[in-house]
Amino acid sequence: MNGAWVNRVGARSRGRPEAVGHPPYHGQGNRSRLLGWRLVRWAFTSGGMVAMLLASAAGPALAQEVHPKAGKYSVTLLNVGLGPVGAALSEGLTAWQRYGDAVYWNPAAASYLAGSAGSGPTLTLSGARLLGGVRQTALQYGTSWRGFGLTLQVVYGSVGDIEVYGEEPAPEPLAIGTAHDISAGIGLGLPVLDGGGIGVAVKGIYEKLHLADAFGAAVDVGVQVPLPVWEGRLQAGMAVRNLGSMGALGQERPRLPWSMAVGVALARPLQWGEWSLDAGGDVWKPADDWAQFRLGVEAAWDVLRLRLGTRQGEGWSTVSAGIGFALSSWRLDYAYTYDPDPARQFLGGRQRLGVSLELGTRQEGGRRQ
Repeated sequence: MNGAWVNRVGARSRGRPEAVGHPPYHGQGNRSRLLGWRLVRWAFTSGGMVAMLLASAAGPALAQEVHPKAGKYSVTLLNVGLGPVGAALSEGLTAWQRYGDAVYWNPAAASYLAGSAGSGPTLTLSGARLLGGVRQTALQYGTSWRGFGLTLQVVYGSVGDIEVYGEEPAPEPLAIGTAHDISAGIGLGLPVLDGGGIGVAVKGIYEKLHLADAFGAAVDVGVQVPLPVWEGRLQAGMAVRNLGSMGALGQERPRLPWSMAVGVALARPLQWGEWSLDAGGDVWKPADDWAQFRLGVEAAWDVLRLRLGTRQGEGWSTVSAGIGFALSSWRLDYAYTYDPDPARQFLGGRQRLGVSLELGTRQEGGRRQ
């Protein structure tokens, strides 16, 4: 969405005071909040995973209530997430490999398709009805190709009843409009380091806001590596997303919502009798908000998959849960996200439903999904 036109709408969608005309917080403790942001920024620029975890833990206590860049980026649906598996796990998939939803957050996850125990070609269709009138439909295809994992993704999102404002403050909107975002991309993942991977994804983007539209392009890059601890049961991941630009939208050139994340996940599920347990989490820093901590856990038994996740941000948190059924070559997944503050209208929330179909058998040596 265009920041100048819907800045106030973007702020209101997070339920923050700026949305209703209150000035940002400048009271006592502002220096400590600024220090918290500098710690987070330093962690990302230095690439230190431990520093990032510490900064994110301190963020809710130190960061400002409203990020200085809130509402200044376009095509915000690029950071919403893809399907019900990721939503149930609170999108903390930077280091995961075993689900197609992980490719959305880290293109290196596509390496599982060309690895040593995966599925055959898989087609996934998912739909979502989110808070704030946001709807999303996604189609994803993944397969092995010449030693690479190959993925194709098409994502469509729409937002209704957007209040369109001009450059000057006004008590009433100029019009009530809609926004439509479409992204279509191709990604490649290459297995490296006995279980790790590197990946890149290129996507074209189209956005229509009210009466104006624009085209753009972006690149996602990522890496996943096994960690030499706990007998190799952990792996780490890092990804930078939405690096690109948009054409002019009306009289402005929108900025894409880049993001960066570092995470850790189990390299393989833990076995507990007939159950298996998977878990992973990350620290995610979007361009227009403070760092967030995302954690997800999955328990699997026979055809049943139970999922639980949480996301912790600056002064807020969400809880998500989901269920899935893996039946022969079909998989059906559902997720629901609960936000204690419905006025915030957090974009990652509400209901998602998806179905996956494995189209063929995997030659010997594929990594399971």
